[in-house]
Amino acid sequence: MNIKKILNSKSGRLMVAAVLGAGVLVGVTVAANGAVKPDCKTLTYPLCPRSVAASQVVDNSLPASKIVPADRTAFLKDTDVFGKGMSKSFNTPVPIAKIGGSFKANKTPVGEFTLPSAGTWLINSSAFFARTTAGAVGTRPELALRVGASPTEFGTDYGTILGAEISKAADRELTGSTVKVVTVSGATKVEVFGFGYNDDASAAGGGEIAVTADIVAVRIG
Repeated sequence: MNIKKILNSKSGRLMVAAVLGAGVLVGVTVAANGAVKPDCKTLTYPLCPRSVAASQVVDNSLPASKIVPADRTAFLKDTDVFGKGMSKSFNTPVPIAKIGGSFKANKTPVGEFTLPSAGTWLINSSAFFARTTAGAVGTRPELALRVGASPTEFGTDYGTILGAEISKAADRELTGSTVKVVTVSGATKVEVFGFGYNDDASAAGGGEIAVTADIVAVRIG
């Protein structure tokens, strides 16, 4: 067989080009799969070792049984909890029994809720205060979220609404809201209290203002 003659022919040249083209493709594949320092930031091929972008995973396509046992807990940890949370409404108006004095001793229980799991939570609280009878000027009602509050302890603040003065006239309302970020080590009970202060430091206004509240907590970490 005259190799030189074959290579010089048109068909021979096409055959060589095809072989070389295949070699280039193979070389590219090997280089991609064997990349030592791929661009991990773009999340495009080649991906970093042991990594995958969320957009590349089809829902329910990675059952736990298909993940190496040693990596399973770390891979699945928190994947279904971020952005989820709970809500609680206290729709029955609760009269704030005492205004002024010690918060520890005079706070009025409104209700409670539980953050269900360990992590970092964004707690959004809103309050609606309604004056049921005419009263003194300068009363500032309060809604307080606390953990560990008692007659001798203020407790840890998980959100406080306080500051604005409610009208002294009967049948007037006041609203307020607050946002608090907290981190808990496990399921945590949060208590909700009503209270208030007078500008003249008196005890006037007890039983004259009722409060309702809405709480939304979202897991962010």
